[in-house]
Amino acid sequence: MREVAVNIRRDVAAGLFFTVIGLSALLMAVNYPFGTTFNMGPGYFPIIVSGLMLVLGVLLTITAFRANAGPLLNDIAWRPLIIILVAVVGFALLIDRGGMLPALAFLTIVGWYANPNRNLKVLPIQFLVSILVPVLIFRVALGMPIPLWRF
Repeated sequence: MREVAVNIRRDVAAGLFFTVIGLSALLMAVNYPFGTTFNMGPGYFPIIVSGLMLVLGVLLTITAFRANAGPLLNDIAWRPLIIILVAVVGFALLIDRGGMLPALAFLTIVGWYANPNRNLKVLPIQFLVSILVPVLIFRVALGMPIPLWRF
């Protein structure tokens, strides 16, 4: 039996991914009342965002098919992808159990390892900014009751 090589371009795969996610979210969101611009219902924001995601996915797919150029899907840098996935999952698990500060610290430090050109001199600045900015936005400006520390 002869093997058939499948050469899918990254942009085509990304466009199809956005199209599927946008369509799925749109199908779920249409069950919520839409409302009006001045009196938004619970479905207003999800319908707008998923509709935009669907349109952008279709446009990206069409553009990628026409261009027929770009890197192949099998040229993915797996190490950074897995590290970022671990950082985000760790953040999601830590935000409820440990609080905002440990979750942001974990996200920043683990995510830093995803960059192959990482510089240890930049890490302290990145660490401070990535903790201070969310704390100032969510705790101070928006007044959200997210605990900073739960240990």
